[in-house]
Amino acid sequence: EQEIPLSEAHMVVIEGVADRAAWHMVNPGRVVDSLISDKPLGATLDKARGVTTYRLFAPRASAVHLCLYDTPAYHQHEPEYRKFTPAERYPMWRDDADGVWEITLIGLDVRKYYSFNVDGPSGPGEDFHPDHQIADPYMLAAAHAENNSIVIDLEETNQWFSGWTDDDYRAPDFRDMVIYEAHLRDLTAHESSGVPPELRGKYAGLMATLGQGTGLDHLKELGINMIEFLPLAEFNNKEDEYNWGYTTVGYFAPEASYARDPLRGSQVYEFKQFVNDLHRQGFGVIVDVVYNHVGWPNLWAMIDRKYYFRLTPDFQYLNFSGVGNDFRTEAPMARRMVVDSIKHWVREFKVDGFRWDLAELVDMDTLMEAKREAEKINPRIIMISEPWSFRGNHKAQLRGTGWSAWNDDFRYAAKDYAQGRPNRDWTRKIIAGSTEIWTANPLQAVNYVESHDDMALADVLSTRSDQDGRQANELEIRRNKLAATLVFTSLGIPMINNGQEFHRSKHGIHNTYNQGDEVNAIRWTDREKPLNAEVLSYYKALIALRQSDQGKSFRVTVTPPEGYLRWITPPHDERLLGFILNSPRNHPGNGFIVLFNPTDQAQPFEFELPAGAWRVIGDGKQIDLAGLAAYDVVVGPRKLTIRVPETRALIMMDGF
Repeated sequence: EQEIPLSEAHMVVIEGVADRAAWHMVNPGRVVDSLISDKPLGATLDKARGVTTYRLFAPRASAVHLCLYDTPAYHQHEPEYRKFTPAERYPMWRDDADGVWEITLIGLDVRKYYSFNVDGPSGPGEDFHPDHQIADPYMLAAAHAENNSIVIDLEETNQWFSGWTDDDYRAPDFRDMVIYEAHLRDLTAHESSGVPPELRGKYAGLMATLGQGTGLDHLKELGINMIEFLPLAEFNNKEDEYNWGYTTVGYFAPEASYARDPLRGSQVYEFKQFVNDLHRQGFGVIVDVVYNHVGWPNLWAMIDRKYYFRLTPDFQYLNFSGVGNDFRTEAPMARRMVVDSIKHWVREFKVDGFRWDLAELVDMDTLMEAKREAEKINPRIIMISEPWSFRGNHKAQLRGTGWSAWNDDFRYAAKDYAQGRPNRDWTRKIIAGSTEIWTANPLQAVNYVESHDDMALADVLSTRSDQDGRQANELEIRRNKLAATLVFTSLGIPMINNGQEFHRSKHGIHNTYNQGDEVNAIRWTDREKPLNAEVLSYYKALIALRQSDQGKSFRVTVTPPEGYLRWITPPHDERLLGFILNSPRNHPGNGFIVLFNPTDQAQPFEFELPAGAWRVIGDGKQIDLAGLAAYDVVVGPRKLTIRVPETRALIMMDGF
């Protein structure tokens, strides 16, 4: 037997079976999987001893050096790498038992800039660059994505964070959540936000909207209670460059470009203050996380490409993410990093939940371990999967796990139905919480019709050839409200995207990730246009209905018993659909009847009205829990025929 050094490339050569030898480079990833460490990684401060320890898991490296800088050096990797000489450079030592390199230096290196040089084997599939400065995968802050890592004291309070004052905050139960997906920058980038120029697009900028009637004032009045932010972990953008954040380069580090003094690590403390203040204003915080692939510069590839990535037999990246690489979350130390970072955001920043981008590419063991560990810190944490990738869809695997997921069945069915397409049976299933499709209970379904990288609902519904919804007409407005009625009267967790509630258009562009502030920034003055204001008023009323005591009927925790939902399916047009909910009452809340007419003509609905005193409270134009004056109270049981205007939903409630 001979020990095989991991820091060298290895080849298998087969001779004697053909006219020439066959060879194959060995992927050492599975061998290296046996190396597992529970040591603290990254830069850790020992205040009692007055020392700083730096650790990096680099199992196949032949040498690792720690580089310290007095000032941040911008390590642009393309079109050519530029070298910067560190102020100090130290060789690190390797623990052969676990593949961790470390060094301990005297002194507390708070706010020092640091990086690593990593050398290793050469050959096919390798990406070691001993001259390159590599950020720390466990860095707590970055002086922007291609700069050095920053040593941070997490216990510090300062001018950016004065300490936690949100002890009274309690996130809503899953059944009571109304989620608002938003890009932090979009909420304040436009001058109409009323935010001072120096704070626009920043963590502090959102709080600056208080008193302006925009931003948080708007969201309070709208009635949502959970804000789902596009990624807030460090991503590869240059300062002030528009980016949604789906190219993560630091899983523990809040994004630097949203901070006021990022070169001093203010992003860590500003983000703490950000979450604290949102909690005090009554909002829960869900953050979008991206573990299916990584951004550029790809520091994990330069630490060990064959360990951290799924590769083809000839060492090309698998690319089911569509972004250039697939992160190998099943590798033990990759899984540990994912779980450690989730725990970090819950413990240090008190976030209330996570939306996992392209989570189908994250192995189920990692997903479940992350959920278990997060719940040990906050038992009320919500985990939401984007359950697909270019490889497939894992909704069926999520059934009964306690995970929720973006419900693309709802997205497709509701948008089609609102436009009058005949898919009544599919729409019936999504209204019922998708339990006939994939969920074990309705709270697994996050129901929506618009998200950040979908075409805006206003543009989907546009009747123009270019689908630019900025000049909306009455039909498009009615269809938006019909789709919204589906979202807020269906069983599950409702979600809307920023601006959807006032029919915001993104100029007919399907995916606006690269369109900048010109297209993406919220123009708050658009709310004042008559048709936009009409939509906004209707969304407010729908959310108020769902969140009311009467509306508890829609907020179910488990799959309702048979008869809780009864269907109305007029035979003369397969596009017509209605349902009777919680009548007789066997769940908190009132009884409801909701009738949907997506056609271009008024349509009759004939059905058996249940016992009770019923009245129309919503007619597609307005909603009033006291009942609409144009409709009298109707007492059941009796057969009832009621006409629903074109492209509208009618809502009836009992208890009058």
